[in-house]
Amino acid sequence: MRLKYYIRGIGIGITFATLLLAISFYFGKDSLAKEQLSDAEIIKRATELGMVMTEEGLEENVGEDLPEEEIDKTEPVAENEVPEGASEQSVEEVPQTVEEVANTGDASVTYVPFTVRGGESSEMVCRNLKKAGLIDSVDDFNKYLNKLNIDNLIQAGTFYVQQDCSYDDLAALLVNKDERTTTPPKQE
Repeated sequence: MRLKYYIRGIGIGITFATLLLAISFYFGKDSLAKEQLSDAEIIKRATELGMVMTEEGLEENVGEDLPEEEIDKTEPVAENEVPEGASEQSVEEVPQTVEEVANTGDASVTYVPFTVRGGESSEMVCRNLKKAGLIDSVDDFNKYLNKLNIDNLIQAGTFYVQQDCSYDDLAALLVNKDERTTTPPKQE
């Protein structure tokens, strides 16, 4: 007999929950429709937050969803700008241009583009740094990374490295994405 009452209670609970949800969805669908964003609004918000579109994606979406007012306001993608998805490129594919930026003094600072691919070991990264002319010895810098216990914390990505930076600065750039300059430095 007790089983009969348990099943009756479960049935009443399911019916009550279904009724409650049906009523809430019926009266709440207007608020759900207001929160949906159009593609143009999503693209606008993403560019405000720093998303960079490739030229193909920009050309495809320009005429479709954006009004003519917003088409004129969009900024074209700079050729020197490095997209977020560039972490899969090899070091040889990055243009080996060196840009000089004038400091407040007479000396100039030289920046070199450098790419760390996903899955590279610290030894491979050190070899690529040596090829780019950023370090003198592969073994010394690799031992330095091992000594600091950050050889497994190297982050993938493309960034610009100051030519004469110290091992400390270079290690901070390799490990911490917040320290990186992913766009070419501007000449002042």
